[in-house]
Amino acid sequence: MKNLILLFFTFIFSSCINVAPDVNVDKASNEIVIIEFGELSFIDEDKKYGNFEIQVPEIDQDVMEGGAVLAFIERSVSEERPQRWSQFPQYNLVWKEIGDTTFSYLSYGEGFVRISLQSEISVEGVADTFKGQKLKLVIFK
Repeated sequence: MKNLILLFFTFIFSSCINVAPDVNVDKASNEIVIIEFGELSFIDEDKKYGNFEIQVPEIDQDVMEGGAVLAFIERSVSEERPQRWSQFPQYNLVWKEIGDTTFSYLSYGEGFVRISLQSEISVEGVADTFKGQKLKLVIFK
């Protein structure tokens, strides 16, 4: 029984060892693209779903096969806070308007990103808040 307990603790402690992954990241092949939001590309008749579809030619087949796209939304300077970037959609996950909650999320495909909005009532108010905001895409190849 003691051997079993000792084996268990050895397994637990050895699995907690922080081993650096063997990853070769070529920073020169990664790209940063900054986009400013405009009008919705699509909105359903009931206005409960809409999206911004933005052409991003930097998202190529290499990105689709072995890369990734991260997104950050700009948080403007105020008297209390410096300019900064928040991971998307964490900052914009839930928008609470007058009796409404709207969810936003990002998806991407070869040559584009899509920011989708879904709401119980209407995505129009949230879409208006996006206008003029900047989205930073970090594209890993």
